[in-house]
Amino acid sequence: MNDTPRSRRKRSCILLLILSLLAGVLGYIAWERGFREHPQPDWVRRDDATRFMYGSIGAERDAGIPYWIFYVLPRMFPEKLPGPGGYAALGLPWEEGQELPIGFTKKTLGFPRVANNCALCHTARYRTAPDAKPVFAPLGPGHTTNIQAFLRFVIDCAKDPRFNSDNILQEIENVTRLDWLDTLMYRFFIIPATQQRLLQRESQYPSIYRTDVSDWGRGRDDVINLITYSLNPIDDTFGPADFPAIWNLKKYDSTPGDRNPQRMNLAGDTWDAYSVVMDSALGLLGGAPHDREELIEEVQWITEYAKRTPPPAYPFPIDTAKAADGQA
Repeated sequence: MNDTPRSRRKRSCILLLILSLLAGVLGYIAWERGFREHPQPDWVRRDDATRFMYGSIGAERDAGIPYWIFYVLPRMFPEKLPGPGGYAALGLPWEEGQELPIGFTKKTLGFPRVANNCALCHTARYRTAPDAKPVFAPLGPGHTTNIQAFLRFVIDCAKDPRFNSDNILQEIENVTRLDWLDTLMYRFFIIPATQQRLLQRESQYPSIYRTDVSDWGRGRDDVINLITYSLNPIDDTFGPADFPAIWNLKKYDSTPGDRNPQRMNLAGDTWDAYSVVMDSALGLLGGAPHDREELIEEVQWITEYAKRTPPPAYPFPIDTAKAADGQA
């Protein structure tokens, strides 16, 4: 074989081309299986109520938990829940036939992830009889949801030595079959990264483990101190508040020059419904929005939906005589 400088350059170019193609293929596979964003299925937007309860606001990217890890955690760590029944023990409203509770979104970014939206705290449920099926009222106060217990649960799971790739993959294999590439990604990337993210939440939200005050309780959170104590030392301030209903927000609309508009929040510090919804959405993202325009569009839709939607009708017959006495 004639090993001339020209032939050596030719072989080097061929080798470089092969390596470049290989790197491109591996890069595409990593993007496709690890980061590529897919739209939610069409049923999520079949009507306004469904979109509100299950539509993504973009929180899956930074605050999401891989779907299959989320699925198996109650199976692996039932003792860390406040009672039996899996996630139902946290008081999460759950429609019959749905794979996730209301307020939990599922979206694929390389792999399926679960996050939250506004419906987690703002969907009420009631029964018209003890043995009747629950009725769900989007935009109502989430009076059964235990946010503090949910945060503690996922963090406590991550702190447990059983939270490792071997155990979690074994539990996942009991309910689904991952292909070899997904298995490798879960073992060496997804599970360790998820554990690290969840452990970071303990230092990010130290107030959820306070022992000097009572727990928030169902249907409440201490959102201001949740943020404050992530930046400052914990003091004696304690202020959990009930989740409010957010239907009929049009009542907060005001006209220029209106000197006495209806105000929002306990302190009455704003009358702009959009700003309140945006603040709440940003708190769910877990980081800066990946797509700013998409977030603005979704927050605008939620605000308009809450403005035009009235409270649901009272589900029982009204005694007109008693109603008249009450009105008087």
